[in-house]
Amino acid sequence: MDIYTYIVRDHRKLAGLMDDLISIRLPAVRQTLFDQIRTELSAHSDAEERTFYAALERATHTQEMNDKLEHSEHEHHEIKSLLHVLGRLSISTEEWMEKFGELKFAVEHHVAKEEGEIFPRAKEVISPLDAHRLALQMDALKQQIIAAHQVVAE
Repeated sequence: MDIYTYIVRDHRKLAGLMDDLISIRLPAVRQTLFDQIRTELSAHSDAEERTFYAALERATHTQEMNDKLEHSEHEHHEIKSLLHVLGRLSISTEEWMEKFGELKFAVEHHVAKEEGEIFPRAKEVISPLDAHRLALQMDALKQQIIAAHQVVAE
């Protein structure tokens, strides 16, 4: 599996979790799903920046790519801010659902930009072998981040 397939798989998994959460009305189940989404999103964005984005920065030295990566990192920050706000609201309120809708939109926008604009350019500068290695590195790092989060949560 290469980095693109790995990231797309993560994106689709998160989209499914978000769709599931929207269809659930029980606050306890919604909370469990939200906790999973929050952990997955945070681990995904951190691991992605430290592996895929870092490799792209090394492989390209264009202002255009630097701008795209900077924008993507800004979107990651925006998503984490929304997760923080959601974590402080009561999950059973309409306000929470509205804010979750903002999060879902922000994630969908980020995914579309990343898959539509960054991936094609990355495929020009990252070799297939390196793309495979990056998937392994991102997965290992993501699993470490999730494990560390679970230790902190206990």
